Amino acid sequence: MELPKDLKEEIWDYCRLNDITNIDEFTTKLVRQGFTVEKFGATPTTKIVEKIVEKIVEVPVETIVERIIEVPINIVDTELEEKIKNYIKDIEDSNAKLFEATNLNSVLQKELDEEKAKKKKDIYGE
Repeated sequence: MELPKDLKEEIWDYCRLNDITNIDEFTTKLVRQGFTVEKFGATPTTKIVEKIVEKIVEVPVETIVERIIEVPINIVDTELEEKIKNYIKDIEDSNAKLFEATNLNSVLQKELDEEKAKKKKDIYGE
């Protein structure tokens, strides 16, 4: 492949100024680079600098809380419960009888006092 004369001279001038000795190799390199650009598109020639980006990410954390609650359980002994109920009933009955006896005692005391007063009146004539 022949290059146009003006392009060939420009490449030779560039090689002389930059001390490039192998002009054919340099020209092949230029053709490859040009073809690659044509094939894949122009890319920036600067170095790609990787940036480290720090992000603060909040991650929800589930905390399992286990609570042990002691609840008293009433253990019912039916026989004991029945005995307690009977005992309470006996006490209530005793209290009722005591109340009746107290009232009867009051009534009888009144009657006795009245009888004493009546006898005293009969004896002493008041």
